[in-house]
Amino acid sequence: MNAFVVAVIATHRRHAELKRLLDSLEKIENHLGAVVVADNAGDAQAIVKSARCNTRWIAPSSNLGCGGGLALAEKTAFDIFGDRLTHLWILDDDAVAHPDTLEILLKEMRREHADVACPMIADEHGRVGWFPGLLDAKKFRLIRTPITPPEFITHCGDASIPFSWSTGISLLVTRRAIEECEFHRGDFWVRGEDLEFSLRLTARQRGIFVPKTTVVHLPPPANQPASREQEYLKHCALLQNLCYVALRLRHGHRIARTLPGNFFRFLKTWRSADALRDATLAFRLGAFQGKPAGTPGFDEFRKRASQ
Repeated sequence: MNAFVVAVIATHRRHAELKRLLDSLEKIENHLGAVVVADNAGDAQAIVKSARCNTRWIAPSSNLGCGGGLALAEKTAFDIFGDRLTHLWILDDDAVAHPDTLEILLKEMRREHADVACPMIADEHGRVGWFPGLLDAKKFRLIRTPITPPEFITHCGDASIPFSWSTGISLLVTRRAIEECEFHRGDFWVRGEDLEFSLRLTARQRGIFVPKTTVVHLPPPANQPASREQEYLKHCALLQNLCYVALRLRHGHRIARTLPGNFFRFLKTWRSADALRDATLAFRLGAFQGKPAGTPGFDEFRKRASQ
């Protein structure tokens, strides 16, 4: 059966980035059956509908966050396309896909009998900026260094590599895996929903990292004071979500050893008494009270971000 892939995207007031992504998806000739965009701000309808590919625009009544927006888009894709749908392609709105990326991912998934696949992710300078949790320790150490995709392939080859977790910048998932593991969760607010989702998938299905193709990740600059404050609160939410996933979810125990390093990087990055207080709060909310950062009553950082 030919693949019928539906790309799903959650977006919020990033018009330039969303248009750039949709422009890149227009160049994909095979297997991309449709694109479903969950517009959390409700103001990108014209951009979505002007795209020269089969698009669906949906706007929730309130901002559902990344996880909630993706879950809505995923459910909508299943409802609209029914049994025709074979894969979901989860994409960040600030990603840029190459024309051959989908074809290569599908081919590798078939060859490797995998249900989840992610490509190489590069930044604006052509370096690997984001990476999955490769199960090969030597290759995982290498991909964490400043390196370009061709350099990684020179050292490690272009064969697919199993992984345990992945970012949500670009993740291709079979219908079977979605039906078994369900959609994204909507209670993470921001950051960590992709980690939980990928860990949930790979606890039951085979996930592979595919170095043969690259998706570029081009987030908007965050050098303004207001953006810096938002970035700080999102980093706090990430710590809370990491604690919840690693210490409260069975499929997340595999990443528990990464918690000290994440807390160290947070404190090194922000260097203040407030940061130490908020890191402690994130640990308490995530680990002891067992709540993600978007759960009502435990969404301290989300409330502060909306003020």
